[in-house]
Amino acid sequence: MNWPIRILFFIIAAIAVSSCSSTIAIIPSDSLQTANNDAVLEIITDELDDLASVVLNSNVDSGSASGGRAEAFTDDRLTCTGSTIIFSNVSPDNSAGTVTITFPEAGCKDIKGNIRKGSILIMWTGGKWYKKGATHIITLNNYNINDIAIIGTRVLACDSFTFVSAKSLAVRWQLGASHTLTWPDATTATFKVNKTRKWDHSAAGEVYTHTNGPNGDFAVSGTNRHGKDFNVTIVTPLIYAGSCIVISKNFMPVIGTKVLTDVTTGKTLGINYGTGICDNSYILTVDGVKQTLHAKNNSSDD
Repeated sequence: MNWPIRILFFIIAAIAVSSCSSTIAIIPSDSLQTANNDAVLEIITDELDDLASVVLNSNVDSGSASGGRAEAFTDDRLTCTGSTIIFSNVSPDNSAGTVTITFPEAGCKDIKGNIRKGSILIMWTGGKWYKKGATHIITLNNYNINDIAIIGTRVLACDSFTFVSAKSLAVRWQLGASHTLTWPDATTATFKVNKTRKWDHSAAGEVYTHTNGPNGDFAVSGTNRHGKDFNVTIVTPLIYAGSCIVISKNFMPVIGTKVLTDVTTGKTLGINYGTGICDNSYILTVDGVKQTLHAKNNSSDD
């Protein structure tokens, strides 16, 4: 190939590459930011229900009522030196009581590097926390994870309990929550939650399912840390696998879809959590463009 032909070849190739790259559709950065912030909000607040379940499912007895006692746990989120889990004011039939989880001042780091500080107060009334008619309330006191501070309460009212055996049971709660999160740069997000949360326990493991709750139009609504008003509707049930939570330490769905709407612009973001793989990933769809993202329970991608 002589030099003029070579030069012509490279010019044509450069034009072709430039033309292709200019037509590649990408998701706008503000939509990526909104999706990432939604993932942070969901992961670090939904996990509170899981922590409460772990603690409340421990061997509570009436002896706890006399001055309180600490429980021994194997969940590495709760086992740091200096962490305490104290039951108090537990009724003789365990139908009511309080448990306080307190993390050490320096924080409790789990095996994935997440650091929790502060305390979590859980109070249950109306029967054992997993029985129909019972309610448990989660209140946060100077609590933060990975330096994101969270205040607010979560109320879980049990409306269904099915018991087959110790290895086969199901519990369903109506969940209402209100939270404010504050990041190290002083930005804040405020939001409310209205979901139905179901726990299925079997020999195969733990499965949690979230659907839209009965008390409102949206599963989640509020204002994120970037000042965007948003709401979330669950389209197909969000499935959380207990085994994945243990592996990833991120309370994130492995199956299910939802739609996040920017209230101001009306733009919708479709979020698909996949087919059951424990990879902390989800597919974001905006204006027909798809991109795979990996969620983190901190602000490194937000």
